[in-house]
Amino acid sequence: MPSSRTEPTPLGLALLALAATLGLRLLVAAELPLVEDEAYYWVWSRHLAWGYFDHPPAIAGLIAAGCAFLGKTELGVRVVGVALTVFAAVPLLRFARDPLLAAFLIAGVPIFALGGILATPDVPLLAGWSLALAAALGGHWRLAGVAIGLAALGKYTAWGFWPLVLLACPTEAKKIAGGVLISLLVMAPNLVWLAAHAWVSVAFQFGHGLARAPGGALAFFGAQVGLAGPLTFLAFSAWAWQQRGVVVRWAGRRATEADRVDRILLFTTVPVLGFFTWAATRGSGEANWAAPAWVGAVVALSRAQGLVGRLAWLGAGTGLVMSALVISHAFSPLVVIARDPTARLGVGRDLAASVQAWGVEPVYTSRYQEAAVLSWYAGIEAVALPGVDRPDQYDLWPTPWAERALFVRQRRSGLEATVDAFCAERGGENVVSEYNADGSVIDRWQVYEVRTCGPEGGAR
Repeated sequence: MPSSRTEPTPLGLALLALAATLGLRLLVAAELPLVEDEAYYWVWSRHLAWGYFDHPPAIAGLIAAGCAFLGKTELGVRVVGVALTVFAAVPLLRFARDPLLAAFLIAGVPIFALGGILATPDVPLLAGWSLALAAALGGHWRLAGVAIGLAALGKYTAWGFWPLVLLACPTEAKKIAGGVLISLLVMAPNLVWLAAHAWVSVAFQFGHGLARAPGGALAFFGAQVGLAGPLTFLAFSAWAWQQRGVVVRWAGRRATEADRVDRILLFTTVPVLGFFTWAATRGSGEANWAAPAWVGAVVALSRAQGLVGRLAWLGAGTGLVMSALVISHAFSPLVVIARDPTARLGVGRDLAASVQAWGVEPVYTSRYQEAAVLSWYAGIEAVALPGVDRPDQYDLWPTPWAERALFVRQRRSGLEATVDAFCAERGGENVVSEYNADGSVIDRWQVYEVRTCGPEGGAR
């Protein structure tokens, strides 16, 4: 008798690949120590609100949901975000000529493989952007409105989606306007919070992005090559060049319906990369700012044929290797790297042990990073003092002034004590250091006891 066994379809294989991606990311998420910003967002999750000083509220809600099920663990902090980013990629497979290539790119492109594990505001942004892009490609603008509303609850970057798709699909302006309205309704609680807090996080993000010392477009561009993978970046550049006919027809108002998908993919990728490269000439741009562009790039490359398609497959394979090496290095350093960013995974554990042994609360810090890791690792009341370092969420929360406390600051500028502006007395210092595997210093802090603290040098 002939066998009734059916061969798996490309879509079925792609779904299996994404399921494997989810499982592997959850395993890594459970074992990888938190970075300082993840600890900071975990602190937010203990004080749920519709907005925060730095960002909208979605990441705090995702962390709170995960910890409600899995407790105060690394996996609890990350589980919902990891699952969300993988599941949000599934609808995009419908628009891929090669769904398996799309799945391998989603699994291997370093910005997704690494960024999809850490609990940061990029997680809800990318998940919502992925869902919105799939909805836009299918002409479902109301669904896109819901998705971008959710993405904007992660990062305000999501609002850039609407002018880009309007540019790509001007004949669908009325439907797009309906999607924008739905996004505004989804965002309404955060908008109300912003209005009540002087639009603090919007102002912070504009200042954070454009008002700092220039970091250089070339450096930002190089970071995009690294986070996409050199071959993937090259393949996408070739695909974008192939779409010049689409641009010519669009500019001449001769665009065809067959161009629609490629137009949307082109206009939600290249302008995003271009804008943030320009922004890097005005401020020290961070490579993850352009992350939404790579969502569309994955779909674009999964539709490519010929040489570009083969190059995309090579990019997916090398991306998987690169990401696996970086993750392996994070667990057990493969080589000694100066200023290794993975060394900051779990930074603050030795500091927390020292502060906890001191047995004094509350603990004041000069930066939000130390306050967050002390709260996470030591389970103590730690707050960053207002106005000492860059503004942060602790500036919006009341400071628990005390007669006796500890103060922690990075030991980078001699013995000058910034806490003198708040406390009348201070004792001798204790220096705490954390080291790399090769014995080099990751970070060093001063810890000392302070007394009679208040908002104006102890005058309360």
